[in-house]
Parts: sequence; structure tokens; C-alpha cells
Amino acid sequence: MRTLLLLIIFSLGHAAAGQVMPRMEFALSLSPSTDGQLFCLFLVKVKEGQVLESRPLTRANFIRQAQGRAFSPANPDAEDLFRKFRVEACTLPPDSAAMGFLTDCSTLDDLWKLRYWEYPQKLDAGQRAAKGWSEKPLSPSPRQMEMLNCYGLQYTTGLIIGAEVFHLLHDMGNSQWVNQYRGGS
Repeated sequence: MRTLLLLIIFSLGHAAAGQVMPRMEFALSLSPSTDGQLFCLFLVKVKEGQVLESRPLTRANFIRQAQGRAFSPANPDAEDLFRKFRVEACTLPPDSAAMGFLTDCSTLDDLWKLRYWEYPQKLDAGQRAAKGWSEKPLSPSPRQMEMLNCYGLQYTTGLIIGAEVFHLLHDMGNSQWVNQYRGGS
């Protein structure tokens, strides 16, 4: 009887160890936010590909957490994820005397271009509308959605999660990638 009890306890321990535990990840959406941003940033709890929970992040908090300057359950080792994934517009050059952290990530300013062909918000008098990269006015074309699907984006209002956020931000800094996205070769 004791052997059977030990076997059951041992089996339960191994079953629990084999379970996939939820993990926290960074995520982004190309959907506008309620505060006027043309994209949204999140911390999401993910288990087996399913989002269990999401918490919005401000741009500043996302940058601090992704750089490892503020604690993040999505970056518990406090790595500079922009440097790790070579998002050059969001890191200082390696030979920089300051070797500190940037306070912004200019690549985030271009996220709207993935979804719109023209800047979609009202401009002040005398300002000209900037051109986006989308082939359609309010959403990427099917061809562009295929490119975004490589980052896990299934539909325009979906999420890009985890390392794919940083892969996309890296690729957006590559002029060849941008030309291909815009419809060039």
C-alpha cells in the first residue's frame, strides 16, 4: 500500500512538472488606443498560445521594461531586448560614451505606417499628411497581412506577442523590408 501511495505522489509530481505554465510576454496591436495612440502595447499572460490576460502598457513603461530599466514579468532577467534583437533605432551605439539607455524608441513612431497609407489623425493647419506604407487606406492589403502573419498577426486587430514584437521592430528598420512591405521588390 505504501509503495502504491508513493507511486501516485511521484506520478502527480511529474504530471505537474510537465504542465506548461503561463508566462508573461510583451505584445503589440496595430489597433488605435483610446488615448489617441495609433497602436497599443501590452503585457499579456500566455499559455499554450492562448492569451489569458492582457494589461495595457504606456509607451514609456514598455520602453523601460524592454530595456531592462524597470522590472517586468515579461523581462525578468532585465535584458536590453532592443539591443538583443538589434532594434538599432532604440539602442545607443556600442561605442557610445554614455552607454546608458535611450528614453524613447523612434521605431514605435512608424508602427502606424503598417496599417494606414496616410496619417489618419487630424492635423493642425499648415501640416501635411505623412504617407504610410499600407497599400489600402485603413488596413494592410492581403499581401501585407501575409508578411505580418510571419510575426503572428492573424488579423489587423490581433496581437504580435513575445520575441516577434522585437523581430518586427528590427525589420521595420531595414529599408529592404520596408520596400518589400510597401509593394516594391
